[in-house]
Amino acid sequence: MAIAAFSLGAALCGAFAHASQEAVDEVSRLLEQGKAPQAAKQAEAYLKQNPADVQMRFLQGVIAAEQRQNAQAIKIFTALTRDYPSLPEPYNNLAVLYAAEGQERKASEVLEQAIRTNPSYATAHENLGDLYARMASDAYAKALQLDGSRQAIQPKLALITQIFPKQGGAQVKTAQATATATAASTKVADAKAAQAREADAKLAETRAAEAKAAEAKAAEFKAAEVKAADAKAAQAKAAEAKAAEAKAAEAKAAEAKLAQAKAAEAKAAEAKLAQEKTAQAAQAAQDKARAAEEARQAAAKAAAPATATATATATAAAATAVAAAEPAKAAPAVDEKKAAQSAAAQEVEAAVKAWSTAWAGQDMDRYLDAYSDHFSPADGSSLAKWKEQRRQRIVGRTAIVVNVRDLKVTVDGDKATAQFRQYYASGALKTTTRKTLRMQREKGQWRITHEGTGS
Repeated sequence: MAIAAFSLGAALCGAFAHASQEAVDEVSRLLEQGKAPQAAKQAEAYLKQNPADVQMRFLQGVIAAEQRQNAQAIKIFTALTRDYPSLPEPYNNLAVLYAAEGQERKASEVLEQAIRTNPSYATAHENLGDLYARMASDAYAKALQLDGSRQAIQPKLALITQIFPKQGGAQVKTAQATATATAASTKVADAKAAQAREADAKLAETRAAEAKAAEAKAAEFKAAEVKAADAKAAQAKAAEAKAAEAKAAEAKAAEAKLAQAKAAEAKAAEAKLAQEKTAQAAQAAQDKARAAEEARQAAAKAAAPATATATATATAAAATAVAAAEPAKAAPAVDEKKAAQSAAAQEVEAAVKAWSTAWAGQDMDRYLDAYSDHFSPADGSSLAKWKEQRRQRIVGRTAIVVNVRDLKVTVDGDKATAQFRQYYASGALKTTTRKTLRMQREKGQWRITHEGTGS
């Protein structure tokens, strides 16, 4: 048995990455020249840069075997059989190394594996036949040692001796034994080849079953992908429907808010109209009172001459009449004042209601216009800052309700005081508070100069 040279042919070159032919030739040349150490160094240097190169790895194993480094060579060829199980050459050389160490059984198993890998690999068949012949020779030698007096087995011993010259024997017997051993090894090799073919057939069946299972698994995976895609599409469609529904709800809410704003504007317009009517009524009352005063003064001027020419009796009577007429003279003045105060009180009431309506409707222009430029905020801040704070607290809130109850108004010239109970509600907040507004007339309109609570 000999270490096989590395010649894999076109099949290996097409299936595996291989070393540069120049590098392989150079290492082989050094090995043939007996320069194994230099060949080993060059192979090792090349493999550091190309660790997966199968040709150079195989050649490195051959170099280790030539250097009698059997353990290292066995390690290299074992790794090659593991990484490239379809190549018969690493199996063959591994078997040769096992046989050199006396592990014939292990060597035969490896050679059988090489034949299963490639049934037509002649080198493996030849080495297996030689190995079986050697194993048979060893068995005969042991038998001879056990019973040296048995002359009947001399022909077999001669045969073995011829295979191994140190044991001696006749030429004819040796030739016959050699032919017999060769025939036996050929028969065994044929049987092993048949077993290898049967194993290959079983392997093919197994691979076909595996391929079929892989196809089934791929089909199952594809079906799962289709199902997942359908689920994802359905989810996207549901999301679109939900987005459309949310958009519709948002549009509906915007319409509702617009309708609410329009209603608030209409209500504010009605309040303003009512305020204007109240102001007109107050102005009419003032005009009526002024006309009554002018009529009284004209009547007084007309009665003055008749009073001067009367007799004493008439004078006394006139005095009595004048005395009786004094309450009548004072009555129109009192009525006129009451009418003016009543009209002013109505104006104040209308101003307070317009203020609360603007607040509830979040009409910040009309709401802030109800306050005088002389208004002093209770927190001591500036009027501009206070107005900005009010805008932030009112605008954008949910519906606001402001009701004025038990309103009482006191008028003193151009100043007035309005006291009432204020009901306020917005969202979850609901409060009832006593409130006092101090107001003054500015350019024909009552405006708030002070706002207090609790009194």
